[in-house]
Amino acid sequence: MTRALLLSEHDLDRWYARYRAGEVPAPLPYGVDALQDAGFSLRGAPRATDSRWKRLRDVVEHRSGFPVERAVRGARAAAEADVVLALLEREGFAAGLAKRGRLAPYASTPLVIWSCWLADDIRRADADQRRRLKRRFEAADLVTHLSRHETEVFTDLGIPEERLFPVTYGVSHEFYVPGGAERDIQLLAVGQDRGRDYATLFDAIRGTDLTLDLVCRPDNVAGLDVPDNVRLHGVVPLPTYRSMLQRAQVVAVPTRDLAYPTGSSVALESASSGACVVVTGTRAMKDYFTDHTDARLVAEGDADGWRSVLAELSEDRSQRERLGTAARRSVATTFNARHMWTELAEVMRRRGIV
Repeated sequence: MTRALLLSEHDLDRWYARYRAGEVPAPLPYGVDALQDAGFSLRGAPRATDSRWKRLRDVVEHRSGFPVERAVRGARAAAEADVVLALLEREGFAAGLAKRGRLAPYASTPLVIWSCWLADDIRRADADQRRRLKRRFEAADLVTHLSRHETEVFTDLGIPEERLFPVTYGVSHEFYVPGGAERDIQLLAVGQDRGRDYATLFDAIRGTDLTLDLVCRPDNVAGLDVPDNVRLHGVVPLPTYRSMLQRAQVVAVPTRDLAYPTGSSVALESASSGACVVVTGTRAMKDYFTDHTDARLVAEGDADGWRSVLAELSEDRSQRERLGTAARRSVATTFNARHMWTELAEVMRRRGIV
């Protein structure tokens, strides 16, 4: 059994309790529990409960700019572990700096950082910020990223390609499943990260007979001219979100072309739910979807293209059902969390990390 210490912003026991209550889609964050079936035992690091330690933690982490407590309080577990796995880059920065400084126990324990936004942060950073970012993770034994198109961003920074791996990202396909309810939501869009392009989507549907249900934060549409045929829902609970995916005829994921695959979670969760998906045809999205095969792809910023595709799909139920069925099959066979973590386990073993 390979012993892994997980560095996560989430308390793993509380997360599991939320899973039992139906509030999150998997027993552990990002479906990492799948590693248990690949021969890993998983252990988390606690956070302080005493208010005095909480205040100290908050001061230290504010000054450092990234989480520190999990790495400190997880040091004993790290000494006993075969590998430290950071779920998202910020959770791995403290361990990475400790490893770079040859501080026990992180100096001798392999460190794997499962990153999401790191490549885009590097690409957007100035020279000083790039140097600081590099120091935080360059000692990691493996840095995973979510798109093969990001590899060059890391190698340009000086990270050897043999310490990088573009993992096949996947979602919880056993939670996001097609439902039995009628698909009575004509057009749905969900998402609140910095890569969403709702301005283009609004221009596409303005003045049409389409009705868009939009789930996002208020600041995602701040300053935009929201058309009358848009219903804003704010942020909704997970069970409501899953139900909306199951009820959606079409899910639109308009994005900008960033270094990381912005919109991929919603797009794949929608696909897993059997919805017909329309995405911006960014380099990253083309890793997940093929136009006319399991989704429809539209050029970045092309409001006319979006309008044409959405109008076509609104009148073509057979095409929607064909694409939705193919999309569900793609996620169930490849783009799911179990496949992702099994793949990573094999890579760690093949490269001699564990």
